[in-house]
Amino acid sequence: MYHHGDMRYLILFALLYLCYYVLKKAVLPVLRTYRQFRRYHKSSALADKELVQDPHCQTYIPKETALRATIDGELYYFCSQKCLEEFKKASDVQD
Repeated sequence: MYHHGDMRYLILFALLYLCYYVLKKAVLPVLRTYRQFRRYHKSSALADKELVQDPHCQTYIPKETALRATIDGELYYFCSQKCLEEFKKASDVQD
């Protein structure tokens, strides 16, 4: 009827299923809650920062990480060096 090898496979399958069940019911909800917690705190940390708008690409960026440049006596904030250079070129053309 059953061979010893067949019984080992049934026991192995039962143990694998038990591990899967424990993982699914105990560990995954904890990980999911932790991820939601981190996502919430990252977004709330960004919400507390003052944002400034890049005059070239119109992107909002945190003021503390923005590139700053004074052009024609006015202070501007940029998201990247590329936007700063493009804005300088455009302002030179207008002058």
